[in-house]
Amino acid sequence: VIERAREAMEVGDSCAGTDTSFFASSDEASFSWTQNMMEYDPATIAQEMSSMSFYESYEKFGCIRSTMFPSLHALPPLPVLAATAGFILHTPFSFMYHWKYAHRLPPGLARIEHWSRRFDNAFIHVISTCVSYATSGSWKYFLACAMVNADCIYRHFLPKVQPRQNFIRIGVMITVSFMPILWWGNIILFVKISVILLISAWLFASYPIGGWSHSAFHVAIAMLPPLLMIAACNLSSSRAQIQTAAMCAVLQEKM
Repeated sequence: VIERAREAMEVGDSCAGTDTSFFASSDEASFSWTQNMMEYDPATIAQEMSSMSFYESYEKFGCIRSTMFPSLHALPPLPVLAATAGFILHTPFSFMYHWKYAHRLPPGLARIEHWSRRFDNAFIHVISTCVSYATSGSWKYFLACAMVNADCIYRHFLPKVQPRQNFIRIGVMITVSFMPILWWGNIILFVKISVILLISAWLFASYPIGGWSHSAFHVAIAMLPPLLMIAACNLSSSRAQIQTAAMCAVLQEKM
């Protein structure tokens, strides 16, 4: 995308006043940055940005200039942020349970009913809710999944824990959160994710290699986030912000 933006800017440098969009005309109305490219002479945008403050350039073009994060040219798309938020929110509870309590508590109800285990499992549903938006880009789908996951979270904190039912609910909601990938027609990506989920579930439920099985489960499940980011970036709702970042990266080169 950056290469295509760079080509468009080069065209703008030599053909000021012409249409410098490198997307089909049907896409132009959908992306605010292509309108900026058409309304302003691309050859002078970088010069104009160099005289702007951070807030002025952000307000006008949606670009970010930061010495702390030099590769962050614009805010990531909302689906990407949703996926990131889900993993960030879950990580502290997962780390706390596994690092401090899981190896100390005896197997059985003492471990299953411990508050740290309840929070760890509950926040898997938080991840599922965030992922539902990351893979669909639909607020309606997100809200529907959020309501079901809220009920699942509630059941994790009942006085009597139902491990089997909770495990099934987690599996179902994780599957539901990834289903939009199949609906969008990305079959190969969906198959990759499905294979990882099946292997992870097998390691978690069957313990084929004894005490190392749970560690292997986390290694397997760690392969999901990169695939999830691919799914989030492939959404049409992410395209505009990715194109904005590409334009901002090219403008940064010209400053």
